[in-house]
Amino acid sequence: MKITDFSLIFIAIIIPYMLVLYINITFTIKAEEQEMYYQNMIDAAVDDASYEMKQVESEDKQIDYGYSGTENKKINVNAKVGVDSFFNSMYTTLGIKGNKSAESYFNLFVPAVAVVEYDGVRVSQNETVNSTDGGTQVQRVLRPKRYFSYTYTIARIGGEYVIADATQETNVVSKHTIDFTMDERVTHRGYDYIYNEEIPTETFYLTDAKNNDSLISGVADSQIKDELKSRLVSNLLDMRKTVIANVISSELSYSTNANNLYARQASISYTFTFPATTEDEMYNMVDGVGIIAFVQGISLGNRYLNTKALGVSTLDSATRYYFTAGNSESKIHTNLYHKDINCPEYRIGISKVNNMSPRYVTSRQEAATSVTTGTLDGVRQTFEGFYPCPICNP
Repeated sequence: MKITDFSLIFIAIIIPYMLVLYINITFTIKAEEQEMYYQNMIDAAVDDASYEMKQVESEDKQIDYGYSGTENKKINVNAKVGVDSFFNSMYTTLGIKGNKSAESYFNLFVPAVAVVEYDGVRVSQNETVNSTDGGTQVQRVLRPKRYFSYTYTIARIGGEYVIADATQETNVVSKHTIDFTMDERVTHRGYDYIYNEEIPTETFYLTDAKNNDSLISGVADSQIKDELKSRLVSNLLDMRKTVIANVISSELSYSTNANNLYARQASISYTFTFPATTEDEMYNMVDGVGIIAFVQGISLGNRYLNTKALGVSTLDSATRYYFTAGNSESKIHTNLYHKDINCPEYRIGISKVNNMSPRYVTSRQEAATSVTTGTLDGVRQTFEGFYPCPICNP
């Protein structure tokens, strides 16, 4: 056989492989371009939603809603406005706004949109609802807020008090539920089995020694109360981020998995699943509020879109009002609240008064009416009647 014959055979074999490789590379490049297009679109929609849902709380600039002293960074949000803004942005960019059938079909590829608030999370998902003609239809529903809750018990075992989880049933002296927030502020409720009565619902800062005694209701031994409470507060502060991250992940996972029923009814073969790595990423947004959107299952040629976008505002951008008590070295001999920890009056005050509790609050109204404790000249004292610092002008 001539060498030219071998060449022709080689070319006949290699060309199909080269064509397949070329086609695969072309599809991959095209898929990457489409994925980038969708990712940019989703990021823009989430940014719009994050901005719009906070603007609702900023219309009346005379009102301090708490958690921020800057008008355009109010931390309180309107979940419905956020979700509606996200989808309106997506519909407009995709060119389907006003086409109800196209909008409904696109919704199936967005299994979950979560609005993370200061004290809980609300998820928008697809659900079956009753229609006006007496039938049913699938549409987006904003589920009730799931609070960042954690339950523990205090039990007396072998003569000692122990902090146990909610499953503890024997020797329990009290049961407690904590609703965490994005900072140290909590809402506490529970039941005292010693007195067989409900523990009154209270809201306070975990580190506020003046108000957090209810955390250990049912403990009769006064000698161990302080040690037990200190240990409990430390544990609660450590687990706050874990609880918040787990609640967000649980809500998103449920909504994402539930979306498969409606996708199958619409002949969508893609299986929607909550990304396993996202739970770890939740820890990065525990100190902020905002919106999370998942878009999955859109065909990109040789693969499917599976992307997410986060729009977050951290509490670091919120104003905190710090307390100082009047003292002999201060130019202003009165109790003050400050917004700037570099304020010279604050620096003098904090050097003279130790263990101020609470150290700060998150609205001017709270600051003016707060009652705090601290150690001044070696004596534990109570301070009230706080005025805005004329230096840092909160």
